[in-house]
Amino acid sequence: MPLLSGSVIPMPFYSRPKRLWLFIIAIACALVIILVDWRFIVRAVTYPDQPIMAVDWYQPQALVAGQPLDPLPISESSQSPQFEEALQQISRYAAERNSTGLLVMHRGKIVLEQYWQGYDETSAFNAMSMSKSIVGVLIGQAIAEGFITSLDDPAAQYLPEWRQDDRATMTLRDLIDMQSGLRNERSTTSVTSDLVQLYMGSDIEKTALNIPLVNAPGEAFSYNNVNSQVLAIVLQRATGMSYADYLSSRLWQPLRAGNAGVWLDRPNGSAKTFCCLFATVRDWARVGQMLLSQGRFNDIQIVPAEWIQDMLIPSPLEDTFGKHIWVKARIPGLANVEQAATVPYLAGDTFYLDGRDLQRVFIVPSQSLVIVRAGEHPPTWDDSVIPNTLVKALTNS
Repeated sequence: MPLLSGSVIPMPFYSRPKRLWLFIIAIACALVIILVDWRFIVRAVTYPDQPIMAVDWYQPQALVAGQPLDPLPISESSQSPQFEEALQQISRYAAERNSTGLLVMHRGKIVLEQYWQGYDETSAFNAMSMSKSIVGVLIGQAIAEGFITSLDDPAAQYLPEWRQDDRATMTLRDLIDMQSGLRNERSTTSVTSDLVQLYMGSDIEKTALNIPLVNAPGEAFSYNNVNSQVLAIVLQRATGMSYADYLSSRLWQPLRAGNAGVWLDRPNGSAKTFCCLFATVRDWARVGQMLLSQGRFNDIQIVPAEWIQDMLIPSPLEDTFGKHIWVKARIPGLANVEQAATVPYLAGDTFYLDGRDLQRVFIVPSQSLVIVRAGEHPPTWDDSVIPNTLVKALTNS
């Protein structure tokens, strides 16, 4: 049939101009990125090779305002020959294992402070899971202030999203003891795992509160990032304050610490409390000194002593773990850990904060010791070496 006058034969779809195809593909990619979470994609693609010291990569951040009025005291008296040699030994041990900072306080004064790889006392680092212990401290403070009634409160009392499902009976104690029964996906290679979504995503509250129960609460210990994140959501809802502001006013400023930061999931969003508090080695030493002194710092009771004591009571299902703090050396056979101790700690009262890539704050009350190690992942590590070297020297001198 002859074509009507003036009609145009449409070009086949596959032969449309290349630029139109590119435009369609660009629109499709943009929609996928928006729907999937563009921040997640950018973070996954640009994740730093050295995640501990690359503090500026973690954006956006919320300021944890400090009040740096009093410097930490430095010991002016000479140490015993045995203790001085022990300090040098642990310094060499740390330096050979990719450390960026090491600080030791004895009897409330700095006796060793060293930095490597171009960093110094002003350098902040990502404390990784040491941040969880701060959540534990603040939960106790919120109980003391009456914002939270008790660890035996159902979490659903503060989380209406959980009131109509099988998480309704889970208590705050289940969360702080790491026995919540919530799913614990810890893969770092699957983009759908809970850990990757919590870490890289831009709606951490939605992610955390959507993680389902897989075991009855109180049945099994499972060191789970979501427990710490949920506790922080409870803390914010109970106090009516942002996590950064509550941390600043209740702990950081009373410690006379400098400004710190917490990583937010998005601008004006929620803090990633299970992983990412950025502060200096010196300010983590202040935290350790406060814990050593059962909540006191500079003769001020910052956190109730009873709560610090309670944090150090081993979990009923894991005797190396207290309330968001480690209370016993983890040696092979006791727990699966990143880098275990080969032997128990010489001082039985040693407890510590543990962050990925071997961020550490060791506290040894019987020897008045606080030890802070910061740095990237070491090639080898024995978690008993540093505290035991110092304790041995002190007991033999």
